[in-house]
Amino acid sequence: MIKTLRVKNFKALRDIEIHFTPIHVLIGPNDSGKTSILDVLAALCRSIDHPLSQAFLGSWKSTELVWKGHSKALVTVEVDFGDDAITAYGINVLFGMQNKKADIQSEFFREGTSTVKLDHLAGQTWIKHQFDNPSWSSPHGDRLIQVQKLLEGVHYYRFNPSFLALPVAPDAKRRFRMESNGFGLALCLDEILSFDRDKFVQLESRFTKIFPHIKSIKLIQEPAYRAPADDPEQVTMLQNADGKGLYFEMEESGQLIPASQASDGTLLVLAYLSVLYLPQPPRLLLIEEPENGIHPKRLRDILEILRNLVHEQSHTQVVLTTHSPYGLDLFKPEEVTLCTKLDTGEIKTTRMSDSPVVLQQLDVFTLGEIWTSEGDMKIAQSENQNKERNE
Repeated sequence: MIKTLRVKNFKALRDIEIHFTPIHVLIGPNDSGKTSILDVLAALCRSIDHPLSQAFLGSWKSTELVWKGHSKALVTVEVDFGDDAITAYGINVLFGMQNKKADIQSEFFREGTSTVKLDHLAGQTWIKHQFDNPSWSSPHGDRLIQVQKLLEGVHYYRFNPSFLALPVAPDAKRRFRMESNGFGLALCLDEILSFDRDKFVQLESRFTKIFPHIKSIKLIQEPAYRAPADDPEQVTMLQNADGKGLYFEMEESGQLIPASQASDGTLLVLAYLSVLYLPQPPRLLLIEEPENGIHPKRLRDILEILRNLVHEQSHTQVVLTTHSPYGLDLFKPEEVTLCTKLDTGEIKTTRMSDSPVVLQQLDVFTLGEIWTSEGDMKIAQSENQNKERNE
């Protein structure tokens, strides 16, 4: 598990440190760095098996990802692990002035209290080199493999029901994996069914308990779509192909309803259940605003699924963002980090359990009620005042 994240010079994350729990939520106003935190976590995890130009997601060039575009500023990303052997890992990245260019300047890992620093290796991480050349002999090979195992398997989702509903063509590169917008759900379900029928039955049973008017999930051969898998630009370009569509059999009438006619909440709950029942669940699951397009009751169902994922798959960690006070009610103060932007443009992070304003009211109000009534700035400022008194 990632216990602590430290970032310098990435977008507005000038210098932050966040302590994570097995399931952790980021809150705060728009443009307060929440998505940037997910982005930099994804980039670090993807750097072990992707070139750096593809590890950092989205459309960018030159120094657009660097604090105020400074050409000589190193972007530093470090994490501490809850692991007995490898306790930390970090990289320093320099972004080039043209196109998508990013080079490793240095990296390190910590074993116990001993820190091993690694100089740059042809602009890429030593872990990436080890990943590409498994027979490569290195004095740190075993440790690099351990770091790789601690970081591999990141899934990053901003689900869009329109993409979740699309029929999908078979694709070997998309095994047990959806795109960030949810394209590939029908194929993911079909692969779970083929790989482990018992898991699919459990998934379906859990789904129909949440939606009792639905009798079963059907996957039916029909014209479908294919799109490039794992596109770092995150722009889904669809091509026509043969595949399978997702349908729901109604309990009373037996009518088959295509996914395109189902509610957004139905598709979103099914997508999260699919992640829960993957044969190899993600080690790190990043989710942006799961409340979008969904009723508060269904949001509670989704957050329950995510907690179950962390409980049932002990190696899985979940980090999500939300603007929903209803969703926040389901979290403990230590599981929540508030993000705010200072007048300088840089991001400040405040753990809710460090805010006196929050702690003084927990016996009377829920976390969501405190957040709504007190506001972001008062909660963040109360932490500063508490630190000043302690000093």
